[in-house]
Amino acid sequence: MFLKKGFKIVVMLFFFGVALALFYTSLFIKKDFEPSVMIGKRIPNLVSSSLLSGQDLNLKDMINNEIFVVNIFASWCAPCQIEHPYLMKLKENNVKIIGVNYKDNDKNAKNFLKKNKNPYNGVLKDKNGELSIFLGAYGVPETFVINKNFIIIDKYIGPINDEFVNKVLNLK
Repeated sequence: MFLKKGFKIVVMLFFFGVALALFYTSLFIKKDFEPSVMIGKRIPNLVSSSLLSGQDLNLKDMINNEIFVVNIFASWCAPCQIEHPYLMKLKENNVKIIGVNYKDNDKNAKNFLKKNKNPYNGVLKDKNGELSIFLGAYGVPETFVINKNFIIIDKYIGPINDEFVNKVLNLK
């Protein structure tokens, strides 16, 4: 009787140990997200109401034959606050930036832009996340670089940095 109980305990401990070992090793395996899925594809024509004016905005009517950036952000997003000075650097260097305000409260988003300054040439409201889904976004912040032909040439997941700013400025 004791042998049967002991055997069951050993088997259970063995399987628990294997499961724990698999979990532990999975923490260190490089996880490749696929940010390149949209790269090389035409950006969808995003249409929504403007966060600031309430008028309907059409992405393709906002840009004229130039490289531009589309940035998905939210006032509640801490990494969005971290990347904001880098967006301001792009604006200071005359890079057009279109903002997509992701699942945010209008008042909070406007206060965020008033407090931190507005780097965007236009801000599309994305109340239910549809615009971000069309872009293939995983979350916020995400930033896309679009060429003159409305082709996505780069995508950055997470807060942008000096390296990203220099990359965009070199494309200009």
